[in-house]
Amino acid sequence: MKKILFISTALLASLTACEDYNDQFNLGSQISDVKKGVAIKLAAADYATVANNATNKEIALSKDPEKGTYVAALEAIGKNRYFADKTEAEWFLPAFITEKYPQADAGSRFSVSYNMYKAPSTYLADFKNLKEYTLTNADYKKVWAETATATYLSPSTMKKLPEVLAGAMSNPAEGDMVAVNYAYSEFEPSAGGGSVVPMVYQKVTSFDGEGGNYVIAAKADDGNYYPFGKLDKESYNYGYMNPSPITVGENGVIANADGAEQVVTLGKTDNGFTLLNGWSQYIYMSGTFNSFNVTSSVPTEGGEWTLSENGDGTFALKNVEKNKTVKLTYVNEKYSFGAYPESTYTYFSDPMNKETDKFAIKDVKLPEGSDYVWKIDSYGYYKGSAFVNKKNLPSESYVVSSEIDLSNATAPVLSFNLAINFLNGNKATDFFTVRVSSNYTGDVAGATWTDLTYDASKVGSSWSFTDQSIDLSQFKGQKIVIAYGYKSTDKCAPTVELKNTLVKEKDAKYWDVCLFKEVPENEVAAAMMRMTRASGAYANTAALYVYTNGTWAEYAKEDVNVLVADPKFYAEIGTDYVSKPSIIFPVYLAQKFPYAVKGEQVAVVYKKTADSNPIVEEYTLNGTWAASTNYSTRTTIFEKAADGTYTAQAGVYLDEALTGGNDGGFTVQDIALTGVSYVWKSDASYGWKASAFMNNTNNETESWLLTPAIDLSEAMTPQLSFEEAHKFLNGNPLSEYMMVKVSTDYIDDVESCTWETVEVDETQWSDGQSWDFYKVGPYSLSAYVGQVIRIAFVYKSTSSAAPTWEIKNVLVNEAE
Repeated sequence: MKKILFISTALLASLTACEDYNDQFNLGSQISDVKKGVAIKLAAADYATVANNATNKEIALSKDPEKGTYVAALEAIGKNRYFADKTEAEWFLPAFITEKYPQADAGSRFSVSYNMYKAPSTYLADFKNLKEYTLTNADYKKVWAETATATYLSPSTMKKLPEVLAGAMSNPAEGDMVAVNYAYSEFEPSAGGGSVVPMVYQKVTSFDGEGGNYVIAAKADDGNYYPFGKLDKESYNYGYMNPSPITVGENGVIANADGAEQVVTLGKTDNGFTLLNGWSQYIYMSGTFNSFNVTSSVPTEGGEWTLSENGDGTFALKNVEKNKTVKLTYVNEKYSFGAYPESTYTYFSDPMNKETDKFAIKDVKLPEGSDYVWKIDSYGYYKGSAFVNKKNLPSESYVVSSEIDLSNATAPVLSFNLAINFLNGNKATDFFTVRVSSNYTGDVAGATWTDLTYDASKVGSSWSFTDQSIDLSQFKGQKIVIAYGYKSTDKCAPTVELKNTLVKEKDAKYWDVCLFKEVPENEVAAAMMRMTRASGAYANTAALYVYTNGTWAEYAKEDVNVLVADPKFYAEIGTDYVSKPSIIFPVYLAQKFPYAVKGEQVAVVYKKTADSNPIVEEYTLNGTWAASTNYSTRTTIFEKAADGTYTAQAGVYLDEALTGGNDGGFTVQDIALTGVSYVWKSDASYGWKASAFMNNTNNETESWLLTPAIDLSEAMTPQLSFEEAHKFLNGNPLSEYMMVKVSTDYIDDVESCTWETVEVDETQWSDGQSWDFYKVGPYSLSAYVGQVIRIAFVYKSTSSAAPTWEIKNVLVNEAE
């Protein structure tokens, strides 16, 4: 089922309705004053406008000229982007409306949606004086006493953590909290032992630059890993390496029995590392050969190597002096390691994880309000977008390669990784292109380009990278550049992510190496990073303890989810703090809470800087995980009096005529469209109208018309009424084709929230024989007092009937 989310009038304004569609709608041409019944949703920049308005500054000063309390409150609105209470909104929004609509007539009404301060969850007050503590060797010794010498906790010793904290934390106060890091194993050590732990080799995707023991292996096309480091015999002193495959188990772990013999020790040097294999031989390169030499002493030349991430989980192991990279190849029907110059295995290569001279950005048209389209994302790839300030904006920009010499190529192939999201049903090729030019001199417009075809079938609606491969044989013998093009419109500005560009021969067999770091067997999931403490133990677990009633106890509270970022988590992200929580935690929480429901909240305890104490931040699931906001949406209706002043209408929560060209801020979500390109349309004379009758055919559809958020937090007896007209039900039951529903947890998708159907009195509705409007309701909304709701008018059609439904004068107010 395909879902299309859009603001209705933006799309429908560009459509020309077919004749039979218009006939059903009984369309007229009258246009009423658009200044009446305008819906305004404050954007982020509007709060600063409110705060800087000269009239508002006078109002604020007049209310407390001595202390300036309200002057400070007005300034806070611009900074915080929310109002602290409803009184502030009623004081300061009229001047904003007047500035925005200076010609509005008396009686004009404006429905304004804005952010209102919401107090944080009460349980967050528990997280005060939050500190961190990591168990030391002395702590483990105290825990185990004379029974063992283990440097970790086990199930039998977990109960001793409060005792450890009592000795470690001085002068605790009631309610103090501590995030405790410690090494943990399910295995109990034998009496008198436990400190010697077998080592295994864990695959890693980042390199800490500090050296150590590794198994270095490359994965070939046959799916096997081949270890690097040893010549065919220990007695050989030069040659290529022709290893047998090594077993890599679950979670990328090489067992001790397999990995210990293949260990390569990386020793730090001024310019990189030395490589010492398991036969105590240093690996180096000599002369112009692509093979390796070994020696028992530190080599004076050709013995320094560097490691750099490729961005795809592999690493480039390069000889500093020879500028050659270690590659596994397939020659003479066997797998073999050599070290080769770049020209041997590729014509062009760039992981695209940082700015280099291999690519240049060429902007043709920048989106209004932004100084870029493409940028290097913090995750390490090129990212293009023209969605600025929550708007799709027109743009055109290119990422252009440096020159690629295919003079000696025979079957060159271009490969890269591509992800596109937010295409919203549009064609990828209209927004992202791959082009080649052989006469480019720096000006995109002045070059001749050939468009290349890529696989667009799997991109457009997710962040998943796809592997792209394009034949460049038509350009062999030439020197070319490749340009990745991004275009957008005011209707669609997708996000494009791009990495790992490679041009090589089609059948070339060269593979980079992977790294498997030596770690203790019982810490395999976490010990990629050794804690920089005096303990010498690998902490892999964290817990949260609180000081209460004179003792330390693990923090637990009913209906409160707490996630403490532990050493395993920090090891996975390659640092001991989180500088960009808004990027990291939504992904992490989705993994940790796969069955969470919308609205569920988690308190995340983590370190924002390396040397600080932990902090707590609450995240809420609303489709995706995001930091909980300290505000909610409210809507207030303002009416202009004859004297030019505005008053907030008490007891009116939504009042939209939906005529005169005003759509009321209503939005449409199509669930199913067959045979039509849209169902709902905003008409100046008849309000919102729906039909799926097209080309003399009843088409099967489902489409939802949604009101703006309706704030009933201060309501007492709210009720809903509206006017409706309909025809062409063809004797089918009204309740199966036209429904009214209410949700309290809608975010942006009608299918991922809960809805309750309003039980309507069908005798109030149109008899379906004319275009006369009937007033429907009022229907009680008292069940939703204290909440923010959305109302949906749900239209369905079948091959039996595709009725026309017209709705206007939607009112939610207090019952008299």
